[in-house]
Amino acid sequence: MAIFSRSALVTELLDRTELIKTSSQLFLRLSDEQLQYKPAPEQWSIAEIYGHLNIAHDWYIRCILSRVTLAPDWNSDEYISSWLGEWMYDKIMPRPDGSVFKIKALKAHYAGAVDGREELESFLRKCDAMDDILRHASGKNLRRIKIPVHFLGVLKVRLGDTLRILVAHGERHLLQAQRVLVTVA
Repeated sequence: MAIFSRSALVTELLDRTELIKTSSQLFLRLSDEQLQYKPAPEQWSIAEIYGHLNIAHDWYIRCILSRVTLAPDWNSDEYISSWLGEWMYDKIMPRPDGSVFKIKALKAHYAGAVDGREELESFLRKCDAMDDILRHASGKNLRRIKIPVHFLGVLKVRLGDTLRILVAHGERHLLQAQRVLVTVA
């Protein structure tokens, strides 16, 4: 468990989301072939990476919006994460050296054949939606609002932890896309 200032946490997540969005926009300069390029048969292309992000973020954004909209305002600026949220965040968040804890995505989270430009543009819109959610959540109780884990609906995580995990998930896959870019011919 960690203790945060809610306002500082939201500001940090807004900054990190903006960095993910700005960095992702650079991929729009690539050709369709470059977006579809796979460094190896078992690795994802940039298009598939963003397709995966869109699958996860679609579900979470819908789930979070309904709960945040209905939640009452909250005055306390303190946010305490849960042990589960901390554990999940530590597994998702890239390490300082850029390496990641290996996690195999569920088959339902594989994007398959996708239009790279469309996936990127969709992801950029989801970054805008995350920005809106974060601004709206800045006045809510990030501890009391619970968000079901996408692949384990019975397991719920605090909103503050979910927001941290979603941003870390975006950072993780941005690094993955940047590694693919280095191999694009």
